[in-house]
Amino acid sequence: MIYRFTALFTLTCFSIMMIGCSALFSEQEWSENYALMEGVQSTVPQAIDGKINTVGETTFPASSEGMRGTNSASQVVITLPEKKVIRRIVIHSDNLSQFDVYANKGSITTNEDWQLIKDVKSVKENPIKVSVLVPFPTDRIRLRVLGTKDDALLNRQRRARSGGFRRWDSNRRAAAKIREIELYGYKTAEQVEAEEASESREKELDDLLELE
Repeated sequence: MIYRFTALFTLTCFSIMMIGCSALFSEQEWSENYALMEGVQSTVPQAIDGKINTVGETTFPASSEGMRGTNSASQVVITLPEKKVIRRIVIHSDNLSQFDVYANKGSITTNEDWQLIKDVKSVKENPIKVSVLVPFPTDRIRLRVLGTKDDALLNRQRRARSGGFRRWDSNRRAAAKIREIELYGYKTAEQVEAEEASESREKELDDLLELE
């Protein structure tokens, strides 16, 4: 009798552990697209309008000259109405080839404190899906363009206009063409539970309507 009780107790504990591990390692569900929240702003408005067919270009800082004639990286900054923990960024772009991403860790004392969260050396897909781990909530994301597929053409055109001579400012970067930028976090357990309850109520209503 004691043996059977011990075996049953052990089996129960093992089942509970397996359920716990399954919940722990189950795939997280993505949140809504934070970039489409009310009150979001962007230096490239087309990047957050929810329309994949609209195209905007990243902008260069006011002082865009760097060393040896290389212009500074163009960028797009997205500002959220409230801080969120970002876990995934999806970028729709026709010519982006290299970029990095910063998140603002600004506090009451410091309005801007940009922290590098991702450095992508080579883009191989469109849309570009970037997994990030921002260890702090942020309300601003900045994407810096370090290379585009149009850079070589831009520099050839500049050399052609100069009669074939290599100008001191011939090493230029083109702006990136941005169709849309999506920002995601993880759904909370409460959000998942609320959605499941809503789906259950809708199913019950559909079943009642079918019976009528």
